[in-house]
Amino acid sequence: MLPRRRRPRPRPLLRRARRRIERADPAEAAATFEEKAQVAEEQGMLDKAGDLHLQAARCYLQLDDIDRADDHGLKALQLFIQARRPGKVRRLVPRMMAVLHRKGYPDEAEKLRQEVEALLGTPPGERAAPWGGQTVQRGSLPAKCPSCGGPIRSDEVNWIDSHSAECAYCGGVVKAT
Repeated sequence: MLPRRRRPRPRPLLRRARRRIERADPAEAAATFEEKAQVAEEQGMLDKAGDLHLQAARCYLQLDDIDRADDHGLKALQLFIQARRPGKVRRLVPRMMAVLHRKGYPDEAEKLRQEVEALLGTPPGERAAPWGGQTVQRGSLPAKCPSCGGPIRSDEVNWIDSHSAECAYCGGVVKAT
């Protein structure tokens, strides 16, 4: 009997996807991020799936495929809302809109804002929280994840507490100083 062939582990696949982005091969990276996002969503890891859809959206933006970038960006935001992370959505939307404006897509930026407001809604008699939300004093994170080498941005990670955050790529805990 032949030994069973093992499936590739997620971390090496994600590392390869990041290297493809660095080598200016965003099409292959987008396909990897899409595949991993689907797997994460099927396993109920909505926050992780949202992060991966966001990475796929970035790749499609690099390819100037605005329709697919918009689809993945919106899917990421929907997953964050499902995962009960509206604060993350409110932090991400202004940055996503700024990127769309910078790339020359002001109509898509406005459409995104309207779609997110429709998704989040506003309780009757209350004003919506301002885009960007409150800032909380937190420690400083390293530039790269010690586990997978992925870039770490303090405004993109899932903060566990004021001194530790979850890597958006591998899910490892990154300690802040």
